[in-house]
Amino acid sequence: MPESRLITAEAAATRLGVSRPTLYAYVSRGSVHAHADPHDPRRRLYSADDVDRLARNKVRGRKASDIAAATLDYGLPSLPSGITLIADGRLFFRGRDAVRLAATATLEDTARLLWDCAGDPFRSAAPQPPQSVIRLIESLTDTFPVDRCLAVLPLAGAGTAMTWQRDHRRLWHDAATLLRLMAAAATGTVPDAAPLHLHVAHAWGLDERAAELIRAALVLCADHELNASAFAVRVVASTGASLAACVSAGLSALSGPRHGGTTSLVEILFEETERFGNAAGLVQERLRRGDILPGFGHPLYRDGDPRATALLALLPPDPTREALREAMDAIGGKLPNVDFALVSLRRALRLRPGSALALFAIGRTAGWIAHALEQQADDKLIRPRARYSGPAPEM
Repeated sequence: MPESRLITAEAAATRLGVSRPTLYAYVSRGSVHAHADPHDPRRRLYSADDVDRLARNKVRGRKASDIAAATLDYGLPSLPSGITLIADGRLFFRGRDAVRLAATATLEDTARLLWDCAGDPFRSAAPQPPQSVIRLIESLTDTFPVDRCLAVLPLAGAGTAMTWQRDHRRLWHDAATLLRLMAAAATGTVPDAAPLHLHVAHAWGLDERAAELIRAALVLCADHELNASAFAVRVVASTGASLAACVSAGLSALSGPRHGGTTSLVEILFEETERFGNAAGLVQERLRRGDILPGFGHPLYRDGDPRATALLALLPPDPTREALREAMDAIGGKLPNVDFALVSLRRALRLRPGSALALFAIGRTAGWIAHALEQQADDKLIRPRARYSGPAPEM
């Protein structure tokens, strides 16, 4: 593309009348294409044609109600947040590249970053919950991890509403305690003061190398902008409910098959591939039936989910995994996403079914808490209006 048709981020944002984060969101959705600056590889330039077209079409011919409705389905950014950005095929936590962060950071490091907190609340977080909570966890050791977490959370909240405007440090302390409790409940153990990835690894009988894989997975799962579970958390947080209630809302949303429950569908895909004995044939058969291929593709990443790329690069070879990826490549299919990577990790470490979603839930709790804190600090109730589509009212 001629350089004259490429413009800077500042110029593109000005033409569109949006902030830079909103411009990056347009890029992540494929509405505006970004290119490397030939004079400075560290800088990105943006297609002026795309920007002009988007500026012309952004509002023209659309009702305000239609625009509002479109934001609910991978639409334009609609809620300000300083936590996570997805742009140019990359994931950032408060400006830090999540993939780079996952190379060395712990989930505690990531939580402190996402919560934007002063000091280290994990130093003072109480590792021992009430005996009633411990007894409940011990009585549910054979329960599916997410169900166990949902059972424990009501006891963790104690009905205490958030008080962000009055006591930041107390909330950070409660957040750290809650994150430790989630890790314990997900693994059927009692909380302790160990780093979270080591706690999980010990609970599952893993060695130090495996613990490093767990650490990276937890960080990569820590947040993903305003997805279904994060939005559920923010709605509940806007009412002033407790942190535990907010996390419970996120966990409930995560359990659905269109969100975190997709890991179960990926497990089935792996099992079918091994029974069928021919990944390419299975993929073709599923496509002929009109079935979905869970674990591949993501609307926000045109060139592949960076979380999956980072995590899969750390795993040992798996013939079934590679056969599925090759079968998708052969038909020009989509690239693996984080659900595929988490199930691949679960298989590589020979963990029990359900462990992939457990890792997702533990890591994502850090992000849910960040969204709850940010929303509560905003001190504003989230209350959208419904566009009525039912029978006409009686006269």
